[in-house]
Amino acid sequence: MFASRIAHRRSWLVAGGVALLGLNSCSGTAFTSDGSTSGASANSGSAGKHSGGNASGGASDSDSAGDSGAGAPDAGGMGGAGAKGCECEAGQYCRAGTYDCFDCAELNRLHFGTPERLATVSDNGPGSRFPRVGASNTDLLYRFEGTGVRYTTDASTSPGGNVRGTVETDSGPLLLSTDVVSVGINVTGFNFLFDRAEEGDRSLYVGQWSVGLASFERAPAPFNELKNDYSIAVALNATTDGVARAFWMTDRDSPTSLGTPRLVTALAVPESPVTPVDLALGQAGCAASDEDLAPWVTNDGKTLLVSHTRLDSSCEPNGQGKDIYTALLQPTTGEATAAALPMSDVNSPKDDVEPSFSADMCDLYFASNRDGKYALYRAHRR
Repeated sequence: MFASRIAHRRSWLVAGGVALLGLNSCSGTAFTSDGSTSGASANSGSAGKHSGGNASGGASDSDSAGDSGAGAPDAGGMGGAGAKGCECEAGQYCRAGTYDCFDCAELNRLHFGTPERLATVSDNGPGSRFPRVGASNTDLLYRFEGTGVRYTTDASTSPGGNVRGTVETDSGPLLLSTDVVSVGINVTGFNFLFDRAEEGDRSLYVGQWSVGLASFERAPAPFNELKNDYSIAVALNATTDGVARAFWMTDRDSPTSLGTPRLVTALAVPESPVTPVDLALGQAGCAASDEDLAPWVTNDGKTLLVSHTRLDSSCEPNGQGKDIYTALLQPTTGEATAAALPMSDVNSPKDDVEPSFSADMCDLYFASNRDGKYALYRAHRR
């Protein structure tokens, strides 16, 4: 079943017009922590639905109120939770301190409540990593240290079991809501991706998931070379005609003699060029340099989540662990349009890594060792 390494590029086609999450257009302004814009103009998307007035009787803020046209996206802020008695429909969240409901698909404002540890999928083992949701908001794929990739239909009630066909070294699971149709591999289309250690390197694999992983094989070029390729993310509709764009880590064409891995991107089309994604981290604009940024991207290719070692004002590691960052992208090129900013609501003094959103975009999942070993956490939008 496994395809041999190939030197030539194989053609990739994608099924157009199918949305993974049904996202609305995101704001075109850069993420900020103080609500200020950075020069790019926001689009005029519709405001979130309101179920009442401000809990304190006053008007809500207008600079980051969940409206894609209401100022700059906000990547962090003070802690807190939604007001008691606030009831929102599915796919919405209640803004802290109000009775107002906003659509989770609107990502210009990213604030979260206190993260909760998912004990069911984190206990009884050395640690859990790389949480990635499936098509629903209850199923979850993750890596369980010592055994490999696991799947559960409900992360709150069951740890699930190992994914059939995967092995201990497999990581970076990703389940898509629709198939990417590919030419040149044995399966006619794939909706599942992961990476595997083999012959001293990591390689990307693609497969078909239907009530479990039915079949899989090594991904075609340009997504694998004779180098390390791992931790893949896919925006199913990165172009107006529904072409997918992939983001992953690789040490091919490294700018250093040591082969330092970096984040790259390519469209899922024949002979697509692989280009680096140069991320600037924080207000200082530090260059990303970690071996694994563990990228995750929204379906429209506009919002990227990564994790990276915390840096000081001189762009040097400060020895305080890793943070989760969010950045805006230009989906047609995959380039970052502004510096990635840390998610201060969820980051801790320890390592917080491998972020992803739930299917409805209302929850953030990530791994953290804040309690002594790596466990999975979930934080609700607020």
